[in-house]
Amino acid sequence: MLPLISVIMPVYNAEKCLERSIGSVLSQSYSRLELILVDDGSKDQSLKICHEHEKTDSRVRVIAQQNAGPAMARNAALEIMQGDFVLFVDSDDLLSPDACQKMVDAMKKNDLVIGHYFFEFGKAISDRGLLSGNRVLGEQEFLMELIKKPGSFYYSALWNKLYRASIIRDQKLRFDPFLSWGEDFAFNMQYNLAVKSVAIIDMPVYHYVKNTSSTSIRSLIRILHSCKIKYRLYQHFKALYVKKGLYDNHRFAIWRYIFNVTIID
Repeated sequence: MLPLISVIMPVYNAEKCLERSIGSVLSQSYSRLELILVDDGSKDQSLKICHEHEKTDSRVRVIAQQNAGPAMARNAALEIMQGDFVLFVDSDDLLSPDACQKMVDAMKKNDLVIGHYFFEFGKAISDRGLLSGNRVLGEQEFLMELIKKPGSFYYSALWNKLYRASIIRDQKLRFDPFLSWGEDFAFNMQYNLAVKSVAIIDMPVYHYVKNTSSTSIRSLIRILHSCKIKYRLYQHFKALYVKKGLYDNHRFAIWRYIFNVTIID
């Protein structure tokens, strides 16, 4: 039997783009998936749209919760997921049609798959990704690539990656609700503690649709809170390299992350 992919999508006041986003998941060429929609206290018709899809497609599961943020929404989905692999999708973005198939094919005995993505801003669309070609990186080779641009979307975002559910379960990984931004980076650094090999594919697996009014951008204005968040993210980044025995040789590059900004790449 083909592996099951658990696709996790937090939803909050997304009625204008939700149908399109859900459609990009349910129309995948790889059909053995479950789509877990977590409505985070939406005030529009988002929850209704979610339930309509739950009625018409047995692969859809809906959770409704009071507004608690995307971290808690994803955590609620992780509690009930049944998949062999996990894929995260935001409710205003799109999966490429063959994304699931390509990523499952690449996973094999690896622990993580990372793909390119399309960056969409208005009518402009560009293919973004740091590593080219289809290949497998060993543990240390991957960490040496990561250290070059840890703040890039390519490494820090959730949505261009396929994860092993067994690692998430074994490591009891969850998202930190304290982090109003950067929770994806923290999750990835903790996940990477268990990663031995990474499959790289240069096919764009995701359409990231830029929204200039995003919560993460607004939260950056809160300077003191943002400094606390950045330090916590740095601690996760440092802990990864300490555990892997690479910290002493790369201390400056790791410390430099405090001053990095998230970049689209």
